[in-house]
Amino acid sequence: MKKWIAIIIFIFVSCSFTSYNNEYEEATISSYIEIYPSFELLSENQKTNKLKEECNVLEDEMLVHVDDGLTLNYFLEYEYYKYRFQGGSPEQVEDLLFPLFYLCGLDEIIEKHWDSLDYQEENYKKISGIDLFQPDGPKRA
Repeated sequence: MKKWIAIIIFIFVSCSFTSYNNEYEEATISSYIEIYPSFELLSENQKTNKLKEECNVLEDEMLVHVDDGLTLNYFLEYEYYKYRFQGGSPEQVEDLLFPLFYLCGLDEIIEKHWDSLDYQEENYKKISGIDLFQPDGPKRA
């Protein structure tokens, strides 16, 4: 049964990726630069190629989550954690994920499975070992 679900998701995603949604490219580039300042040094063609590559990575990561029997909520949380662990602030990651998912044709996933920034950040803090109850603010465990 899991295999059929993965095949259906793969077909859905394959259809979604037939076009790269240029409409969200500039917003995604701006958000990428906020987290990865060196991204700005790339040529426009390199930026586009890097984003297309990121779309392929997103597709692969989504399929791995589905194949492992995990929900798309977990996939979205994983993407949030990934960019937080790479140094993005909560707001920077949120500002990146929405245009990135739209750029890659995954807008239905983020629209349906994004709860809130507070929800994502609370879960991120739990898994990253940040103690939320310190009087001076969060501290690494």
